[in-house]
Amino acid sequence: MSFPALSATLKRFLFGYGGTSLATGLQVVLLPWIAVKVVDLPALHLGWVQASVLLPNLLFLLFGGALADRRDAARVAALACLGLAVCHLALLLYFQVRIPNLAVLLLYGVSLGVCTAFLQPARDNLVQRSARSDDGRASERGVQQTVTWMMLAQYGGQALGMLLASRFDHWGLRPLLSLQAAVVAVAALFFYSLREPRATLPPEQGKRPLTLIAEGLAEAWRRPALRELVALMAFNGFVHIGVFLVVLPLLAEDYGRGASYYATLQLAFIGGTVAATVTMLRRGQGTRPGRGILMCLAYSAALLVAISFGPTPFGLILLCACWGGVAAASAVLGRAVVQVLAPDAYRSRLISIYQLALFGSAALGALAAGALSEYAAPLTTLLWAGIVSLLAFVLVMASGALKRLEIGAT
Repeated sequence: MSFPALSATLKRFLFGYGGTSLATGLQVVLLPWIAVKVVDLPALHLGWVQASVLLPNLLFLLFGGALADRRDAARVAALACLGLAVCHLALLLYFQVRIPNLAVLLLYGVSLGVCTAFLQPARDNLVQRSARSDDGRASERGVQQTVTWMMLAQYGGQALGMLLASRFDHWGLRPLLSLQAAVVAVAALFFYSLREPRATLPPEQGKRPLTLIAEGLAEAWRRPALRELVALMAFNGFVHIGVFLVVLPLLAEDYGRGASYYATLQLAFIGGTVAATVTMLRRGQGTRPGRGILMCLAYSAALLVAISFGPTPFGLILLCACWGGVAAASAVLGRAVVQVLAPDAYRSRLISIYQLALFGSAALGALAAGALSEYAAPLTTLLWAGIVSLLAFVLVMASGALKRLEIGAT
């Protein structure tokens, strides 16, 4: 099966999305490795550094969704990218003077988190704009396919960023931070090119941000499938992402193979996500995405338990690749569900609620994983995460709205 030709609008969207993802791939490796190897922080402090990037979601993500519904999402995304560029340049300038400490890394992480909180809902809102056909409408199948392309750009960009970050031991930090700043600045230009005339925007400008947020929460609550999906993403963020952010660099350090091995683990994870996304792009997502999301929860539980038995260095790489494939399938299906179910006027706010559940809980999960790993072995943390995930799968299977959801059948 050959891939369809991409429209010019979709190409610009994917270049912008891929650029921000490349910068994220660099950040995923650089920030924890700076904390562990350059600043020599313990596990608990590493948890705080990782959480500092995610905690601003708790405060600003819903406001980011409201802003993207009230203003042009393309302009909001472009401004957020410029903010990220400033953050990377600021840390680069600090490194010219001295080695950062915990406080500087926390400030850097919080600044990244604030910009990302405004970027995420605005960036994902552009899916519908990029999925429109010649008649100006976006079908459910078109949206599903665009989401899959979006996730491929995300995972491919992250893979490239992590591959570049794996050269940390040879290139040093300064060239990589410079590259991060340049890439997000270019991504800002691509997003800005997707802007639309202000007259086409929904009439939300006169409402207060808190009113817009309350309306978005009410809209999400009225949709049982979205309610269940948001709850499940909150669990995934707390247990799976939190564990991934903290325990994986600790395991890499225990294996004693340097930053290149940690980057290899991240690349294996991203390689799994790319493979899974390409497969879904060719075969489609199916008409029952809810069931697929629930099965991904069961597979994640099995993988966490398997890693907790302490595989060989090569075995850990393979398991990380499998974990990435499962995570990608869950993410693609979940985001497609939100895009299809969300009305146009509420799309950015519902996206922000979905992402708040996922990444806001991930910040708390990183803190919990860091605290647990401070007093127990990282492998023990993985074992408990796997057991809890298996219990969650049993409980969610007893529910119904998400499991019965059917989309894209026509």
